[in-house]
Amino acid sequence: MKNILKRVVALIMLFLLMNICSCNNNQTDTSDDKPPKNEPIIPATIDILKIGKADCIVINTGSHLVMIDTGEEENLNTIHAYMSRNNYEAIDTLILTHYDKDHIGGASDVISSFNVSTVIETQNKNTTIDYITYHNTVAEKQATLLKLTDTYKFTYDSCEFEINIPKQSKYSENNDNNLSLIISMKCGENKFLFCGDAMEERISEFINQNKTTYDFVKLPHHGTYLQNYKEFLDSVKPQTVAITDSKKNTASADTLALLYERDITPYETRYGEINISTDGKSIIITQK
Repeated sequence: MKNILKRVVALIMLFLLMNICSCNNNQTDTSDDKPPKNEPIIPATIDILKIGKADCIVINTGSHLVMIDTGEEENLNTIHAYMSRNNYEAIDTLILTHYDKDHIGGASDVISSFNVSTVIETQNKNTTIDYITYHNTVAEKQATLLKLTDTYKFTYDSCEFEINIPKQSKYSENNDNNLSLIISMKCGENKFLFCGDAMEERISEFINQNKTTYDFVKLPHHGTYLQNYKEFLDSVKPQTVAITDSKKNTASADTLALLYERDITPYETRYGEINISTDGKSIIITQK
């Protein structure tokens, strides 16, 4: 009888052991898998700084930081205060849309101060002091410098970036502004567009190849009215736009009138810093 009991206990133990092993073997290692599409993406934020008629835009994708333009040298106190307030110590990618001082004036200091890993710039060279200074800083800090000659894409966390380059090496009018890089960002279902200082010729290029509508657009050149603005808005169909202007240098009345006619909400940095957050499905915008 005792032998039978021992055998029964042994069989039960064997059965339990086999089940445990089977369960362990059926487990799937999902540590490197992408989250299912129906799960929320990592929240991302976009801050458009109030620095007058100049551009500095900071995008936090969750674990990476992207800065678009660095304003002028006189804006550095505001940029440093912003970075400190948000506990940002490093920038993964700095995108310089073009070489006007209100977009690259603070670049050398930013590269030096915030451990910039990669600097992306438009294809043409420049001879201004600001350009030479920040290039020297890139070399000194051993940052990677990408001078784009074709469309460039990269992904940080749940956000996909695409940088559209100018198609010409020189433009008949407003050459410096028309050499602007145009950056699009897609986070889940939400799409954002940042236009640098692109003007009519560059905007026409973009319209001709654009097949995307955007939830939010940072308008080009501080709200200056463009002759092909109607075509541009028809192409990108934004719900909301931002304008980097100041109380001294406001957006064009014609630009604002066109936006209001189309029931497009404009946010202007002359009224304060613009803060945007997205979870991939909805966008929340505040201003302070």
